[in-house]
Amino acid sequence: LNRLFLKIGVTMQFLGRIINTVSSVTTLFSNPYRVRDVQLSDYNGKVLLKQEGRLVLYRNQQSRSWDCLLLCPESPSVALRMFQVASEEDAMNWFPQYALKLRPFYEMLRPPLKPETFQPIVDCMRNHPDWSSAHVAVDTGLRDCLKHNYVLSQMNARDAQGQTPLHLACERGDVGCVRELLEECQARTDIKDKNGETPMHCAAKQDSAGVIEVLCAQMCMGVNELNAAGETPIHIACRLGRVEAVKGLLGGGARCDIMGSNGYPIHTAMKFSEKSCAEAILNTNPNQLLAEDPIYGGTPLHWAKTAEMSRVLLDRGCNVNYLSKTGESPLHILTKRGRFEAAMTLLTHGADPNIKGQDGNTALHLAMKLDHMDLIKALMVFGADVEVHNDLGETPGLIAARTSKGPNRKVLLNMLCSVGAERCNPPSLNSPILSDNKAPPPGIGKTPPPIFPLSCQYLSPVSFYVVIFSSVLRNKCDFVPKTC
Repeated sequence: LNRLFLKIGVTMQFLGRIINTVSSVTTLFSNPYRVRDVQLSDYNGKVLLKQEGRLVLYRNQQSRSWDCLLLCPESPSVALRMFQVASEEDAMNWFPQYALKLRPFYEMLRPPLKPETFQPIVDCMRNHPDWSSAHVAVDTGLRDCLKHNYVLSQMNARDAQGQTPLHLACERGDVGCVRELLEECQARTDIKDKNGETPMHCAAKQDSAGVIEVLCAQMCMGVNELNAAGETPIHIACRLGRVEAVKGLLGGGARCDIMGSNGYPIHTAMKFSEKSCAEAILNTNPNQLLAEDPIYGGTPLHWAKTAEMSRVLLDRGCNVNYLSKTGESPLHILTKRGRFEAAMTLLTHGADPNIKGQDGNTALHLAMKLDHMDLIKALMVFGADVEVHNDLGETPGLIAARTSKGPNRKVLLNMLCSVGAERCNPPSLNSPILSDNKAPPPGIGKTPPPIFPLSCQYLSPVSFYVVIFSSVLRNKCDFVPKTC
């Protein structure tokens, strides 16, 4: 019986070891970097490989792992296991980094030290091995650790992207941390990262003026600095639609007359249709209404894409017929882009549809090239000349005859004829277009039937334009009014 109990005891010990081994291996493969409380007595008899400060590295032969422990003087029997890896190479790689970067945290944090406190710290260290302890303290929000001497020595250290802890705090929008870095830690504000951005550029990306106000209060460098992409902080804020940042920058001395790669900040606000940003700039600097971009010499109205953005400028009295360096008005640009609603807004605010732009084209020439029926109708309603020639001697009707296709072609040509435009004759049989002696396309050279009732063909010009305008408002593409 004694032998039986002895055998059972040995068997149970063996099974216990197997279970412990399986448990250790399972834990190892589930998350080897999970911080855990462990009994220090479990490491009696284990091989101590290294010790740096309060960090020790053991080789655990039982579970075939390398364990890093943080000793806790306030609880001598318990330690925090920082990692348990199956590779000696991983252990030897991570241990010196842990020993160097964790020291400020376990020396500054109040005991008792808990796994949930250190887990985000070690996760941050592993995810960003190029970060200093100061970067880690900023990212984890452990501002008390910023006062440690070693952290202070790393205050202006740069990561792989060239960013300092102050860059990181500005990106996170942490006002309290930014204030402490500037006032207590003497962090530099003039350091640029690999994109040429200062901490102020990072602050401009946040939809809050808090960080910007703290930086400006410290006479921060960089409020008017251009980054590698040719943007000042206010350019960035306008591009991203950060209106509170725009207001904060304007209040902190940001200038609106610094030329970026695509123009002034007002051009950026118009390009990205950021109404609130544009209004903030114009309220502070009304002279930006006529600011010309460096490439085309276009005003903000040339950069407008929508009716709403156009009205922001028109309501402030901008010149609706201003010509760029290329000789184009805002109406030319909107017509080229096919932006009907914005073009209609300009026309109702006095835009001249007969101004000639590049190659002598009017807006109607451009609309004909696009075969944009709504724009064509609108331009004709507002007095576009259907007989004007461009520098190539082309009238809008000739362009329509050449480029218009599909169901719009017949309607368009008849519409031009109805308002008095000379009918475009087909090319001769000897022209290159018909050099293969094929017959001209159907309908060319023949007088088409009128598309309007007979009574409509004898309307006065004013009455006829009223009919056309009614059709535009009803969004009719067939151009036949319901009543005459």
